[in-house]
Amino acid sequence: MMATLLFLALFLLGLLLALRPLLGPKEPFPEPPRREELLRELEVLKEEVEALEGEEKKRALARMVEVERLLEGYRPPAPRPFRPWPVALGLGAVVLLGVGLWRYTLPRLPGETTVTQRQEARELKALADKARRTGEVEDLLAWGRKAYELQAFDQAAEAYLEVLKKDPKNVEAMRRVGILLFMGGRPEEARIFLEIAQGADPEAAEGWLFLGNLYFQEGRMQEAIAAWEKYLEAGGEAKERVEALIAMAKAQAQGGKDGRSVYEARCAACHGLQGEGGVGPRLKGNPILKVPEAVREIVLQGRGTMPAVPLSEEELEALLGYLGSL
Repeated sequence: MMATLLFLALFLLGLLLALRPLLGPKEPFPEPPRREELLRELEVLKEEVEALEGEEKKRALARMVEVERLLEGYRPPAPRPFRPWPVALGLGAVVLLGVGLWRYTLPRLPGETTVTQRQEARELKALADKARRTGEVEDLLAWGRKAYELQAFDQAAEAYLEVLKKDPKNVEAMRRVGILLFMGGRPEEARIFLEIAQGADPEAAEGWLFLGNLYFQEGRMQEAIAAWEKYLEAGGEAKERVEALIAMAKAQAQGGKDGRSVYEARCAACHGLQGEGGVGPRLKGNPILKVPEAVREIVLQGRGTMPAVPLSEEELEALLGYLGSL
């Protein structure tokens, strides 16, 4: 936003420089050529001098001599020289600043979040165009991977679903569709895809992470622990975070209805153990926590990529109390 305003200001400044010669105070029109006036005056004097006498005749003759001298030495006023460099400079500034403004304010392409990602967004568009044109599985997978990387999840879902239409046994597409369903608040459908995918390819750490998150959110602690342990066995990179989740799930498996326990059991997998955020948004310091009714509605009904969380009234009240203390 600031870059746009800056370039707009510079663009207007360049435009002002270019138009300054036209917008400045107008030069007075040069006096009309006096030669015609002098000739007319001379003719009048010649006609009048014959009828004049004495001093008046002398003054008329003196004026005639003066006018004739003026006519002999008359030179038309030189035209004002045109200096093109200020206009050229101003127009050059307008062009350069206009290009800069165009560069930084173009509508962004799907998948783009910052100006520095324009190249990646172009690559995404090229992959999407190619995949839609050829319909080949490899092209669709390349599109889906790039879209998923750039968090263009609608495009990722479109690409992976097209893969499954052409190759229903494609494990990568199966797993990614399951993850996208989970993120879209459809845990029951997500579970089907993820369980099938992980059964076919148990070395895919990513699938175990999200499957563990899904089980954890549903309160199925033992299954969540097992999934996360398989994530670690498969070499998942988020080792410390998942180890903390496993420890928390083991503690929750022993029961507990206090707010912290409910949070750790149902929310921490996505929002972080201390509410610092993760797959889900940051909760610590989030102003929405000051509106318990809004939080209640989000928890029970879900919102965006967050699915509804089935809780008893006792658990919900305890959770709301704990969230209010973050």
